[in-house]
Amino acid sequence: MNPEQHTHRWPLELFGSQLRYAAPLLLAFVAACNGQIGGPGQSTGSGTGPGGDDPGTVEPPEDVLDSAFCQTPQPGTAPLRRLSNYEYANTVKDLFSGVPGVASAVDKVVATFPNESESLGFRNNASFLNVGSLVAQKFLDAAEEVAAVAAHASGLVSCDPEEIGEIECARDFIRTFGARAYRRPLTEAEVQSYEERFTAGSDGYTFDDGIEWVVFSMLQSPNVLYRVELGQASTGDVTEPTPYEMASRLSYLVWQSQPDEELTRAAEADELGTPEQLEAQVRRMLADPKAERLLEYFEQWLDTDILGSMNRDPEVYPDLSRDLPALLRAETRAFVKDLLASPSGSIDDLFAADYSFVNGALAQHYGVSGVSGDDFIKVDMPGRSGVLTQGMMLTRDKATRTSIVRRGLKVRTDLLCQIVPAPPNDVKLDLEGLGEGLSQRERLELHRTEPSCAGCHALMDPIGVVFESFDAVGRPRTTDEAGRPIDTSSAISSTRDVNGPVANAAELGQRLAQSEEARACYVLQNFRFFYGRDKTAADRCSMASLSLAFKDSGYSLSELVVALTQTDAFRYRPVIVPEKQ
Repeated sequence: MNPEQHTHRWPLELFGSQLRYAAPLLLAFVAACNGQIGGPGQSTGSGTGPGGDDPGTVEPPEDVLDSAFCQTPQPGTAPLRRLSNYEYANTVKDLFSGVPGVASAVDKVVATFPNESESLGFRNNASFLNVGSLVAQKFLDAAEEVAAVAAHASGLVSCDPEEIGEIECARDFIRTFGARAYRRPLTEAEVQSYEERFTAGSDGYTFDDGIEWVVFSMLQSPNVLYRVELGQASTGDVTEPTPYEMASRLSYLVWQSQPDEELTRAAEADELGTPEQLEAQVRRMLADPKAERLLEYFEQWLDTDILGSMNRDPEVYPDLSRDLPALLRAETRAFVKDLLASPSGSIDDLFAADYSFVNGALAQHYGVSGVSGDDFIKVDMPGRSGVLTQGMMLTRDKATRTSIVRRGLKVRTDLLCQIVPAPPNDVKLDLEGLGEGLSQRERLELHRTEPSCAGCHALMDPIGVVFESFDAVGRPRTTDEAGRPIDTSSAISSTRDVNGPVANAAELGQRLAQSEEARACYVLQNFRFFYGRDKTAADRCSMASLSLAFKDSGYSLSELVVALTQTDAFRYRPVIVPEKQ
């Protein structure tokens, strides 16, 4: 039977009685959990510097951990987390690993999902991953598409329905596949419910039709689309996740997907309860090829995931390769992947490395000789400064020129975690009318003479200026778009430890690599992405332990990932308090 035809031939009343419950149930489930699973509300004022926290006194992490507050577990909030689009795609592909046709079907349907809302630079914040009617409909459409392909492909059902009977084989499938989909064993009530759906879907049709109905229903369950955590029974205010919930915490942190067989086995044996057991698992997971999915953090943080929207005027930048955005994205991925591959890959290299990774096409674009072929290889690039001089800055540039303001804003907000206020509504944002024959730098200096503009632009412009030796397509230059000489000398202010004269991007990179403020920001950005929320006052102990572990590791990027599994925020969760009626 053609699965494309099959999914549209069931009577509508059949869907109404058995399957169309899924989207309304999903919405009701979210509403019922709102405010109960998440614990205390989140703080939004987590930035530093202007508009954020006081950038002055910083309590040493050792003092925080020695305080009375940190002598008992302080996990902070643990919100109910819907799978992000990226997590959903990975999860469904891994769930149906080895089943022909599913991966391409997943890519097709996820491409139609609405973009998630961005919060603090990331698209996986639990508070913003809401399920409105459109999102629920897209999940239903995706379940229909995937179920139609999977149920009629080889390799999904391991038993033989003719040998042991259809209902017995279906029950075996429901238990085994359901445990993987739910990321925990199903209850007997859940097994019975899916047996009833199999019977209804196969009645008058085929065994595969009944399996398709089960898969279609299961893929819309809140237990699949959300990382549901109730925690272990406790009489106090704090508890631990169940072993299966901990397995999911580990797998979604490192692999952005569901647990594998080894994590599931460890959960069954209750071997995910100690820091040592968690560390052993995360180190195993980091050695797995799926750990490359950690690059999603860097892509969202550095904005290389939106390089595809880069648009340049061909009259100003002629003869650009159509593949340039993809090449720039691949450069950063290869660079960061290399840093994560070894404990010695540190924030120093991330911000200050005078090398990068290029293939033949990108080498030609940059003017680097001696490189050919498609493979990205490590090359010395004097004057470069880690990710600061890669594609992350180019997503902010204009079609005809660089953007000093936006480049400076990126460093100030995402690398120093400071908050720069939005401009007043009546401020003119176009610099083109500010003086004939002036460079962008000179126009901005004139712009800063306006009192209403000076406060914010004094934060952004002096940083953005140092990158002017790289054009809007990432190539080194000595003159700007109009042929005027480039001057990258500047002076940074309003930071904890980066202030002072700076000559160019490489010097700024060195300053950031040694900056405690930049290091603290990097820890905070990891916290935000991998925990799917912002920090709160209750996270002081977790933040302190991360900062200390980061320092003790020599500021290793991969060791910080290990440290993320050792905090109170990861190992514990607040007890769910039933909502008062």
